[in-house]
Amino acid sequence: MKATFKLLFIFLQCSALYAQQWKDKKYHYDSTLNVVYGKAINFNGGIDTLKMDIYTPYCDDKAHIATRPLLLVIHGGAFLAGDKGESNITSICKQFAKRGYVTASINYRLGFISDKLAWNCNYPNYSCVFASDSAEWYRAYFRAIQDGKGALRYLINRHKLFRIDTSNVFLAGESAGAFTALGIGLMDTASEKPVQAYAINDAVKPNANAFNCQYNTGKTFSNNIARPDLGNIEGNIEPSTIHYTIKGIGNMYGAMLSNLLKQQKTNTVKPGIFSYHQPCDIVVPIDSGRVFAGLSWCMTNGYGCYGIANTAKLYGSRTFSQWNSSFNYGYNIHNEFTSTNFPYSFLIGKGSCSDQINNPCHAYDNFTLRLDNLANFFAPLVSTSPICDTTFFPSSLSNNDFKNKINLYPNPANTSITIEHFSSSQLSVSIYNSVGQTMLNNMLLNEKKNHLDIRFLPAGIYSVLIKDSNGVVQVMRLVRE
Repeated sequence: MKATFKLLFIFLQCSALYAQQWKDKKYHYDSTLNVVYGKAINFNGGIDTLKMDIYTPYCDDKAHIATRPLLLVIHGGAFLAGDKGESNITSICKQFAKRGYVTASINYRLGFISDKLAWNCNYPNYSCVFASDSAEWYRAYFRAIQDGKGALRYLINRHKLFRIDTSNVFLAGESAGAFTALGIGLMDTASEKPVQAYAINDAVKPNANAFNCQYNTGKTFSNNIARPDLGNIEGNIEPSTIHYTIKGIGNMYGAMLSNLLKQQKTNTVKPGIFSYHQPCDIVVPIDSGRVFAGLSWCMTNGYGCYGIANTAKLYGSRTFSQWNSSFNYGYNIHNEFTSTNFPYSFLIGKGSCSDQINNPCHAYDNFTLRLDNLANFFAPLVSTSPICDTTFFPSSLSNNDFKNKINLYPNPANTSITIEHFSSSQLSVSIYNSVGQTMLNNMLLNEKKNHLDIRFLPAGIYSVLIKDSNGVVQVMRLVRE
């Protein structure tokens, strides 16, 4: 019996240490920015080029076989604005890369066909949130999910290159990005495709009031805009036959546009869901309601504006958590909801319309706390083995004197790269592979623009060190395809 307890103690201790691996921020990381993962047709029939930023930890194991969990992070912006480089999004990517994850933030197709009516109010970007009809919200949402699935497949198809464990995939997003993350992780049957994403009647040309909206910049519109079938739920970016498993989803003040918990492919893992949401949120209700429900109330009860029309009905974090409990769907959902409700007051009280000008409820109350709690929730779900460890490889990223003075392109690259610098110092370049082996040692950069043949490098991820007489001045990540 004592031996049994001893073995149990050792097992529990090892499990705790294993989970701690994905909580502690102990790794350096590097990034590869603006990687094109695909192209897709936007809401007006044009072509959008879609990019991602990839962050990889400096970590390995003695046998050089360790793989890392993957976290795909998706920005918000009501499907109308936002960028992969926003501070919150890059912070999530960097903080999880420090925990040992390969992370990536993505841009996706933005925008919808704006309304034909002229909506005017003394409120920033007021006319930009009026769609031609509610179907446009569903179509924008569906395009984002297709792009997110394509971005995920891009990384899965290169799992050997980035040393990703395809059985440990995680998703996280804020606001519209959380809608998208939930859709990527849970919309897995054809019947879950929104009816609005099939071919529907043409839309009328938007009113000129909306032409200056960010998503309409540079676009021209015909009098009647076609709205064809948007295709299947997977989209057509980066087809793949490689199996992967989504273990967890981070839902930061997002929602669903339909019940995505009800149906699931057989023999698939139900991802754990971490939800953070404030009940006073006036953009995405925590319960069921319309997009911008609280903000519309503020518009009509304080700003003297019309409420925001043609929005979609959503099911917020508390509603789908209640579905899970009521219908025994069997998902592991962890909720972190604050206590302040929207008081339906324009001027008075915490969470009122005026209070949210400086203290928005469609936001974090404590970003660091919620991010740490998300990491703690994900950690026990990771099954990657063996665990990578820090390597001897240098990881300082830049000397302030050289910041933004050295460019490396294209990246990823296939046959050659160009290293361009604007320094008066004599520089040299060294290249190391992912296990610290020297592939190129101190080659002088004699020109301001230096072309380097990289066909001698096997496909993989490399660290490029630029040095001057005082030592390393910049480290860049190179992806050789």
